[in-house]
Amino acid sequence: MRIWAATCLAWTALSAAGLPEIAATAPAGAEKLIRPGTRGNRIATASTSRGPWVDANGWRLRRDAGKMLVYDNVPDLWVPLAVAESYVYSGQTTLVTSKPELAQPMTAFVKSIDQPALPPVVDIGVVDDGTPQTGEVMNLIARRNLLFQPIPQAAGPYKLIVRVGSEQFPKSAASNPSEFANLVRHALTDEKRSLRIYGSETIIGYLTAEGNRARLHLLNYATDPIEGIRIRVAGAWKVAGLRSFNDPNAKPEEEELADGGLEFGLERLSRYAVVDLTKK
Repeated sequence: MRIWAATCLAWTALSAAGLPEIAATAPAGAEKLIRPGTRGNRIATASTSRGPWVDANGWRLRRDAGKMLVYDNVPDLWVPLAVAESYVYSGQTTLVTSKPELAQPMTAFVKSIDQPALPPVVDIGVVDDGTPQTGEVMNLIARRNLLFQPIPQAAGPYKLIVRVGSEQFPKSAASNPSEFANLVRHALTDEKRSLRIYGSETIIGYLTAEGNRARLHLLNYATDPIEGIRIRVAGAWKVAGLRSFNDPNAKPEEEELADGGLEFGLERLSRYAVVDLTKK
């Protein structure tokens, strides 16, 4: 049973919910987010043999929803990603920068595509005990495009419930969060995943849906555009629209329904794209 969690946020034509406030200094009491992006070498082409380290805040923006969070000391290259990331996860954030003009192109793009937020699709409930260890588990799960929701207790009609310290997911396994995330993936099984992204380890997807509508957000954390990716969304969907930052000609490729899910390709993803879906 698929869970549609979270609440829809208000929207106006003037501003998009989740866009960061641009400021010269961090607000008092705000908690710092990491600089989003990748570390190490440039990754320009999809490959299964490369594994760049991805720094992403989606799990924090979900876990700490309602808290004031701040992007500080973000290098110029990653300012557009910070803007998009905050918007995707409906964050309450501030972006500290001395160059507000760097945020303007992504801000304008987001406002051009904005619509009322849909609830997130959730496959996995992760019992949140508030510890850094569980937080790192959430981080690694999110980076593997496993759709999860922090929950206060091990209950609810999720496809899988993960509690660090349970018999199925012992604390000893969580000492290596990367391997723990693989354990979660195998426990869920690929067949039950609502979202799968092939061809890149630097693209994180966030799937939202309600009724006959769905919206898939795709964030590219690599330095350069990623080429040649393929996406699978469980269910009888069809692509109703695709808009990609800095790529007005982007369109889905080889769209098809196969084995109970929609599959399609993207020739190129620069920084952020939104795919709107409707029921077939």
